[in-house]
Parts: sequence; structure tokens; C-alpha cells
Amino acid sequence: KQWYQRRVRGKPWTGKEVKALRKLVKCVRANRICFRTLVWDRVTLLVFTDASLGNLDGHKSGSGFVVYVSDGKVSNLVAYSCSRVKRVVKSVFSAELYAVSEGLNYCVMLRIFLGDIFGRLPPISVYTDSRQVVDAVAAMSSQPRDKACMLELREMQDFVAKDVAEILWIPSKENPADVLTKRGVSPECILDTLC
Repeated sequence: KQWYQRRVRGKPWTGKEVKALRKLVKCVRANRICFRTLVWDRVTLLVFTDASLGNLDGHKSGSGFVVYVSDGKVSNLVAYSCSRVKRVVKSVFSAELYAVSEGLNYCVMLRIFLGDIFGRLPPISVYTDSRQVVDAVAAMSSQPRDKACMLELREMQDFVAKDVAEILWIPSKENPADVLTKRGVSPECILDTLC
């Protein structure tokens, strides 16, 4: 049994469990996460998305996103996700489109939540390293062959048309979400924002 399960049931701590707890507390103190003060009038939600085609076992595709709350000077990491793309995708475009859709939908929910608390709906900026996705969202007339992709694209175009979000391109080297989908990428861009 794990040491934390024993403690929940009211059993006394063993010496090993106390050492494990001390080690955990030291690690948390050394690697604490700070949330720095923001100027709420200038706050925007930044979401960085990325996907990889066939990078998981069984040639399944993975996607990820990283969400920051930023006022232009200070950015705070508030969420991240790394998961398997839930649909079968046959192209990098489809995988990237689903990653952008997933990150955007998460931010729309977060935007409504923050709007209820602070009385102001922050804008959303979505960054992807796929120029093809950015171009497809900007060109309101483009239609992918896949019906599911078309629905995701139409939803993104609606958010852009209603000024809820903007979809922007970012070089892959500057994309913090690359850490979630690619091997060998340094996590420094995310760790630098954690204090």
C-alpha cells in the first residue's frame, strides 16, 4: 500500500513514509508554482496548440495545448493538456485542426468562467505552428473533404467572425505546446513561466 493510503485510513506512519513525505515537501518547496499579479483590464487568454501525426502507439495521433492568462507583461500558466486525438486522422492538417479546436474550446469555457467572476470577457489568441490551419480559418470559403474536419473548421471560423478569438501562426521553435507532442524538445519555455 502507498503511504498516503495508509494515512487516510488512520494507520500510523512508518519511517519510510515519513521520509517519502519529507522528500515530497522539499520537492514542492523547491519547484513551487507562482501566480503573478495581472492587470485585469488588459488580460487575454493565450493558448498554444500542437499535434503530431502517428506519434503514439498504434500509429495514433497526439495533441496538446498550453493555456496562459497574460496582461502583455506577465503570463501565468493556468492549464495544459496532452491527449490522444479522439478521431481517426489521415493528415497533419486534421491533427493540427483538432488540437486547435480542443484548445480553443477549453479557452472559450475558461473565458466564460473568468467573465462571470470579473465582469469582463477576455479575448482569446490561439497560436499554432500550422500555417495550413491558420489559412483555412482565414479563408471562409475553404472546405476540407472530411465532414468532421469541416464542422471543427466552421466552429473556429464562427469564433473568429464573432471576435471571440483570433488564430495566429507561431514558429514551431517558439511553441510551448511542442513539449507535449514531440520527443527531445526542451521544456524550458514552459518552466520559465513557473517562477
